[in-house]
Amino acid sequence: MKKIIAATVIISTLLMITSCASSEDNTPELVSGGQTTVAATDNTTAQQADKAEDRYFITYNGVDIFLGAEVAPVVKAIGKQYVYTENPSCAYVGIDYTYDYKSIIIYGQTKDGKEYITTVEVNDDSVDCGGIKIGQTLDDVKKVFGEPTSNGENGIIYDKNGTELQFITSGSDKITFILYTNANAE
Repeated sequence: MKKIIAATVIISTLLMITSCASSEDNTPELVSGGQTTVAATDNTTAQQADKAEDRYFITYNGVDIFLGAEVAPVVKAIGKQYVYTENPSCAYVGIDYTYDYKSIIIYGQTKDGKEYITTVEVNDDSVDCGGIKIGQTLDDVKKVFGEPTSNGENGIIYDKNGTELQFITSGSDKITFILYTNANAE
């Protein structure tokens, strides 16, 4: 139980750092290499396959979710069964948006009047993270993704073109939480 509490504290801290880090000019940065095109697609498009080679993505309810994509088309494609919240950002002048679907939580920030995905938190095994789901082992992850960018006591991290896919284990070998975020957050 202490390990689960410690892992929860670590995850919360990572989310705060990601969302509360400030940039010098105090404006939001578009993550994931500046992607501005819609990244909500079905799993059959050639465009999605090209994007998958460049960076990580998460599939939820048949929708591929990329960091830096506009939030509105993704939320429209997934559906409206979420709990919506907004709070003043501690990273820039503006609002941080949260769409909680229970299985995933999508975090967004605004730039130039549009809202973009900055982080996705995965909470259960209904979400596909490149062939891996919560409940699988770190060995399963390594078979799919190869050797991680970094290893930690409570999980492993993969970094690809500015995005991080973190598989958190809470000290065991089973994945209990997945976090998909901007690796370049300042």
